[in-house]
Amino acid sequence: MMSKNISLRSVYLYLVCFVTLIIFVFGTITTIQRVVDIAVDGGYYYMTLEDYEQRFIVRGSDGNIEQRLTEEELTRRYEDYLKQEKNRAQKNNVRQLASSFSAMVVGGSFWLYHWKKINKDNEEIVRS
Repeated sequence: MMSKNISLRSVYLYLVCFVTLIIFVFGTITTIQRVVDIAVDGGYYYMTLEDYEQRFIVRGSDGNIEQRLTEEELTRRYEDYLKQEKNRAQKNNVRQLASSFSAMVVGGSFWLYHWKKINKDNEEIVRS
């Protein structure tokens, strides 16, 4: 049998507190990262114009390189690509912010609840 100070219940409560505290900490870290990414329009990698241009180059049967688009059309499409990628990254950051914030709230709430239970149990042990 376990001693009065170390019961199965207290082991369970401490383990739950440990796990939920880790969830809370990682949720907080990720929330801060996403807020910074949203605020400073994070440093994402986008294809350069030269890389993007490679999509529209065709080699002819004689081996010559042919450009399918005019420079103006290529530049316009590249600007559209950049807008789409920035929009996608922004939406992704907002989704991740919501996810990390909910991990923070749920983890913090569960930790607080179980920590109060531990303190209550410890007070009862001291009284006895």
